[in-house]
Amino acid sequence: MPSAEKREIIFPIGEAFRFCFESIRKRFTRALITALSIVLGISFMVTLLTMALILNKIGEAGGGGIQAYQYWMAAIALLVCGVGIVNSMLMSVTERYKEIGTMKCLGATDGNVLEIFLIESAILGLLGGLIGSVIGWLVAVIMYGFQFTFPVVFSVPMLAYLYEIGRAIVVALGISVVAAAYPAWRAARLSPAEALRYEV
Repeated sequence: MPSAEKREIIFPIGEAFRFCFESIRKRFTRALITALSIVLGISFMVTLLTMALILNKIGEAGGGGIQAYQYWMAAIALLVCGVGIVNSMLMSVTERYKEIGTMKCLGATDGNVLEIFLIESAILGLLGGLIGSVIGWLVAVIMYGFQFTFPVVFSVPMLAYLYEIGRAIVVALGISVVAAAYPAWRAARLSPAEALRYEV
């Protein structure tokens, strides 16, 4: 008697990225809203950090840079950004119940579904963080450039600016993935039968 063959469904990482980009293209408005919340939170954070670098360089505010309450403002902005991502991803999961059910019927595992949603949020976080950090840096540089002159602003080493921009991109990526973890887990736990029966 022949033994039953076990077949493993292979879902390459490249295919997961292609699937995520296609999903972002199809739901561009929702993706744009998610990315904008990241852009606003990160640009505010980078503006404050860049201003602190400039103020430290010219010896303003006793060399202390930004004040503690401004850190709290940045933290609240990032928290609001995270809540926006959770909400947007939950709506995205709800809209895609049938799609998730179909994928699972075709052999996608819980891990595959989780991977798709986390990669999608990471892409949005990376793009939003990159755009937001550049906007925040430009706002601070232009504002203080007119106030203190541009040579003073650019006396801060470019490496220091790049460090803050890089740190902000990492923060955006982290917030996006952490905020999307629950919606992604919820999507992964859906049973195919329940997902296919669901009416939006």
